[in-house]
Amino acid sequence: MNQVFDVKNNLMDNVDLDIIKDIEGKCFNFESLSQSEIDYYLNYIVYQTRVLLSSKKGKDINDYKFNFMCDTAQSIIARYFEKLNISYKPVETRRSITSDILGHSFLIADFNVDGELKSYIIDPTYNQFFDVDRCSENNFKVINGVVVKTPDLGYFALKESENNQNVIKNLIRCGYMELTEENAKIYGDLFYKTKTGNINYFNSKLEMSGGIYIKGFRNSDAHLTYTDNELLEMSLCLEPIYKDNFKLKK
Repeated sequence: MNQVFDVKNNLMDNVDLDIIKDIEGKCFNFESLSQSEIDYYLNYIVYQTRVLLSSKKGKDINDYKFNFMCDTAQSIIARYFEKLNISYKPVETRRSITSDILGHSFLIADFNVDGELKSYIIDPTYNQFFDVDRCSENNFKVINGVVVKTPDLGYFALKESENNQNVIKNLIRCGYMELTEENAKIYGDLFYKTKTGNINYFNSKLEMSGGIYIKGFRNSDAHLTYTDNELLEMSLCLEPIYKDNFKLKK
């Protein structure tokens, strides 16, 4: 897989399932997590989702681009979260930023971390937008002064500062990041720059504040593509290890 950044998917080959079970129990019972717990947990969720998706396609997790799998990943994690009382919001870029940009689905989720509410962008398939062949200037198509096609996010990411590129690389690797105004701006601007129509030269000046992006994400009216039963039928269901929740549900 030839990408603009030399970044590999984060692997968790030796997951401590007792730790995951304990964290799931805390989430189900609305208890606070430590920062190390939430990081371990989100890495686990992203990794397991990537395993399900790559295995379904018979691909190696490190060589799979996850093209067109974003809504499936979104459904897998959302349906899993529902079983653990985890608050989440499905987001679609064309519904939350503007309609004439690259379409992509992801989640934002809320957790109690050290007694404080923290929100996270969860996007296991983000790496699909950094393929070298789709991130060059010749991917721009302009007809009569109107941009009708743009490169993928990697083209614009290469023009970002070193600090912003480090944020982007970490999201590619881990598939999640905290939803701060700074991170939201980095994330949102890359999608905004794929806008088509009568716009600035090669879209380089298109940007908004992180606060505007967060508001758009929060107000997104996106819907999940798959039910839990549909995911189960496709062998794409992520089940909790913590089972006490099922005993409590009637």
